[in-house]
Amino acid sequence: MGKVMCRPDSRPGTYVLVLVLDKSCVVQAGRLGELQLEAGWYAYVGSAFGPGGIQARCGHHRQISQRPHWHIDYLRAVARLDAIWFSHDLQRREHQWAQLLSSARGARIPVPSFGSSDCNCLSHLVYLSRPPSFESFRRRARREIPDSFTIFNELVKNALI
Repeated sequence: MGKVMCRPDSRPGTYVLVLVLDKSCVVQAGRLGELQLEAGWYAYVGSAFGPGGIQARCGHHRQISQRPHWHIDYLRAVARLDAIWFSHDLQRREHQWAQLLSSARGARIPVPSFGSSDCNCLSHLVYLSRPPSFESFRRRARREIPDSFTIFNELVKNALI
């Protein structure tokens, strides 16, 4: 089955930002402090249940934030956005998705508490040793989270660095 392509709309849901860091760097990330990040692929999991839903939140993440608010805003200042995976599901799936991504082959947690200071997850940021597979993620989500909604994929072209 091919990629399920769709544009996010204003409904709530959960999303994954697939990011590429072209070279290793140090990032100052608010209360997390100075982070040593290595070049490679990253997946960040979040949810959007406020006004504007997935469309508004992903619109925010497509841009470089002039006044960073969330941990991910600091990473977005140095990482390229490659894709957004999302679901318009009324249940918060960010904790399940973060667990799913962190248990993938070649995955590890680069920064404990990144994006997860308000929950019990180890982190919502996962470092991946190779480009993540949307199809593999979607298959695992269907198998391990059977009541999940459809997960969509949006390739991001020419996203700001």
